[in-house]
Amino acid sequence: MASYVGAERASSTDPRDWGRALAVALERLLEAARLDGRYAQHEHLCGVDLVLRIEEDGDGAKVTVRWVPEDGGEQNGGEQDGGEKEKLAS
Repeated sequence: MASYVGAERASSTDPRDWGRALAVALERLLEAARLDGRYAQHEHLCGVDLVLRIEEDGDGAKVTVRWVPEDGGEQNGGEQDGGEKEKLAS
């Protein structure tokens, strides 16, 4: 089953400063999905579960978002993903 990840560093450990990093991480997640043959747009993330991880990174924070599509690994055209893989864009 494929999963897609986007990550970005926030320059502060204050959660009020993480919005830009989260937005960039989501863009990178979608880009990884598009590079893998999915025609993922912002609307494809509405109503789906995403995993958000925040880790301290020096004087900032690393914001990581993961998406596991619920289609059972099917790519456009109905091909099955032969194994577990994760696409990372950062």
